[in-house]
Amino acid sequence: MKKSLLALAVTGAFAAPAFAQSSVTLYGIIDAGITYTNNVGGHSDIAAQSGIVQGSRWGLKGSEDLGGGTKAIFQLENGFNVFNGKLGQGGLEFGRQAYVGLTNDQVGTFTIGRQYDPVVDNAQPTTFNGQWGAFFSHPADIDNTDNGFRVNNAVKYVSPRFGGVQGELFYAFGGVAGSFGKNSTIGAGLNYSGGPLYIGAGYFYARNPGTQFADGNFTASQNPAAVSATSGIWGLVGQPQNMQSLSGGATYTFGPVQVGGNVSDVRFDDANGVAGNTVRFDSFEAWGNYSLTPATTLGAGYTFTTGKVDATGQKPKYGQLNAIADYRLSKRTDVYLMGVYQHAMSGGVTADIYAPILGDASTNSNQLLARVGIRHKF
Repeated sequence: MKKSLLALAVTGAFAAPAFAQSSVTLYGIIDAGITYTNNVGGHSDIAAQSGIVQGSRWGLKGSEDLGGGTKAIFQLENGFNVFNGKLGQGGLEFGRQAYVGLTNDQVGTFTIGRQYDPVVDNAQPTTFNGQWGAFFSHPADIDNTDNGFRVNNAVKYVSPRFGGVQGELFYAFGGVAGSFGKNSTIGAGLNYSGGPLYIGAGYFYARNPGTQFADGNFTASQNPAAVSATSGIWGLVGQPQNMQSLSGGATYTFGPVQVGGNVSDVRFDDANGVAGNTVRFDSFEAWGNYSLTPATTLGAGYTFTTGKVDATGQKPKYGQLNAIADYRLSKRTDVYLMGVYQHAMSGGVTADIYAPILGDASTNSNQLLARVGIRHKF
């Protein structure tokens, strides 16, 4: 009897793949470098920083064939600091992504979990930071085009591609008892991909972003003015009641050249705890990459951001120049040199390339940054 049960178990183990094929992939990126900034809170700074061109991470993703063209899918992605081994995203185990769902080539993809919003999915590829990382974001990633935060409790649907066009619907449950809308997010996106041309746009509206996204650019606090940096662009926003971000752009590739442009609009309601105080920022950017050789890529771009703070009448403006040189040592390893210069033009504000990463904004209208780094993918 025991031998019969053992034979049945062994037979079942080998028979399983006949009706359900599954796969799991381990992957990761390690990005490390040294960053010099001329003014961080009034002092020059040299820092070893992880995950700038791409966030340092490791992850697992997989699928199981359920038959009829349908697959079960999942992805778990951890962010970490390569210099000290600490977890990223506020210490979350899988802070970058954690979701499960179903996909079908004819129906689309439905996923639930911690996920990226439609601005990141559809518009980020048209930004220079979408090509080369955080420091090339619109000032301090004010519009989340650099995915400074992810969204918990999210349900996402992505359609199949029809004639090059793909759509996305997004909703995140707040999870607050007695207040269905609190900490919730709603969004949508659309993109077109055909040959050398890509066009993408995304939108999201988030309630209580300061508490909902406390592990990203925001820092949750009882003090409505407390943010992840002590000054800079986020100091104009504080803990708003609501946030909405709309972004769109395009890229075009011809020969060794790729050019792109993006426009974004972000608004914060009841900013800094002041009822009726709307803070708005509009960013406009243009950029280009040139493949000098099969191994060498040069890139440059410019971003102009203009804002308006209703409560004070401030109208801040920022101009930012971005440049990078990247050399691929192999298919999986590259080294790079990047530089950023930002000038705050008006509105009584200081320069702020990305205070949540650098630690603080500049104490004057200018900020200059240079970084050398290495990235390896596995």
